[in-house]
Amino acid sequence: MNQMIIQVATTALAFLIFFWVSKKLFWTSILQTIEARQSRIRGEFNRIDELRAQVEALEANYKAKLSEIDAEARNRMQEAVAHGRDLAEEIAETSRREANEALERNKQIIAIEMEKAREVLRQEVVEMTLTATDKIIKERLDDSKHRQLVSGFVEELGRK
Repeated sequence: MNQMIIQVATTALAFLIFFWVSKKLFWTSILQTIEARQSRIRGEFNRIDELRAQVEALEANYKAKLSEIDAEARNRMQEAVAHGRDLAEEIAETSRREANEALERNKQIIAIEMEKAREVLRQEVVEMTLTATDKIIKERLDDSKHRQLVSGFVEELGRK
């Protein structure tokens, strides 16, 4: 039993010496390696968080730009529609004005042609009247002959 206690004590003393030597030689380098690794891992996580924040900022910026582009596109579309309406109104107004001018020109031409036709008709009536009067004067007619000439004159007027 004594020997067992000595053996346990010797083993414990050897273990403590081994522990102290291991601690002096290996423990600090192991702790430094572990701390360096933890520091590197913390740095990577921080870098990941920074990258995530940058990605979120870029995404928000991208969404804002898309919103601006959509608004600009809507504005340009509305401007184009308004410009198209203005252009259509201008074309319609020009067409109306030109149509009214053409109508007025045509009315004037018709009035001139009507006046010419009236003048020609007047001249023909005068010519016929003169012709009929000339015939009546050349022939002294009796009443029946006179009626016959006037009837012929009226029929001739009807034909012309």
